[in-house]
Amino acid sequence: MKISKDAIMNKKREKIIKILKIHNGYARSKDILAEGIHPRDIKNILDKGLIIKVKNGLYKLTDIPVISNQSFIDLARAVPEGVICLLSALSYYELTTFNPSIISMAIYRKSWRPKMEYPPVEFYYFSTKQFEAGINEIKIKAHKVRIYCPEKTICDCFRYRNKLGLDIAKEGLSEYLKQKDRNLEKLVEYAEICRVKPLLQTWLNAMI
Repeated sequence: MKISKDAIMNKKREKIIKILKIHNGYARSKDILAEGIHPRDIKNILDKGLIIKVKNGLYKLTDIPVISNQSFIDLARAVPEGVICLLSALSYYELTTFNPSIISMAIYRKSWRPKMEYPPVEFYYFSTKQFEAGINEIKIKAHKVRIYCPEKTICDCFRYRNKLGLDIAKEGLSEYLKQKDRNLEKLVEYAEICRVKPLLQTWLNAMI
């Protein structure tokens, strides 16, 4: 019995979707092609809206259940060496009332800027010392995401006050000081690394 073209295509779609599900909803082109799938079949399923292209060579299922901070996971899969920073990290720790529509991610100053198609992201280039300081690793579902700790995030916001606005940094500091587990020694330590120690201490003295 001759199998129709539609039946063949449906089998290929099912196979591609199965591959992505095995990889927690994400897969690289090489993972899909290794299973005998042709690039045109990937394009076909992409055109039909069943998968989303995150960047060249990385795809995700369209119907992944939406969870809080889903975009963090997308970015962590696309740029595993990057770190969620500034407004995005401030929002994650509930230290701001501002709800950013674009994700902020730090990368090494000498890194190539990743070409992202999804989600919206703004990259910030940090020096090695400032990039490596204060990185936390959190888990969202089964995915690991790198994000700066609250203290480093606040200091980075003061460092980028001309771009973000001083009010954002002040709000973050004010909210942080309300927390029972605040660590002023740690805060000042990161302020030194971010070269904003005198400025941070001025506002600390005003708020405490």
